Amino acid sequence: MLEHGDICIRCIEDTDLEFVCFCASPTVYGSYQGFRFQSPTAVIQAFGEDGFWSEGGGFLLIEEQGEPVGLAQVTFVREGLARVGMILLPDNRGCGIGTQVLGMLRDYLCENYPIARIEADTDTENIAGQRILEMNGFVCEGTMRAYRFFGGSYHDSYLYSYITQFGRCNL
Repeated sequence: MLEHGDICIRCIEDTDLEFVCFCASPTVYGSYQGFRFQSPTAVIQAFGEDGFWSEGGGFLLIEEQGEPVGLAQVTFVREGLARVGMILLPDNRGCGIGTQVLGMLRDYLCENYPIARIEADTDTENIAGQRILEMNGFVCEGTMRAYRFFGGSYHDSYLYSYITQFGRCNL
């Protein structure tokens, strides 16, 4: 469990599965991600396999003042490389939670894993997502063209990275 002020990031428990299912809705996904139906049965089965967390990463619950407000994802792509992402409930966007959560995830990864690089991507039109990344020291590396399909068309995304102390040359 990671805590900072009113924000907590923790592993998902069986009592959180209704919230996890709710997060898989068009309202929560918002304007910058595609929506696909997901059955509650499939969510429960996936949770039963590993609780949404394994050596390869997974999903974590984001809480503010003890109430669930979103999900974070960490994927360990290969040695030294992790990818992060998050989704927040619409009412919890724009109030600093995303910035704080990303900082907490970044610090956790840097302090507990030999990570050289943390990556994240965001739609080119998602100005708020870009700002969250930049406020946490992530640098835009370029555009990934036609990277996501949603709303009937392909959308470009920006690839951001944070290079940790392990990824820097000591000259």
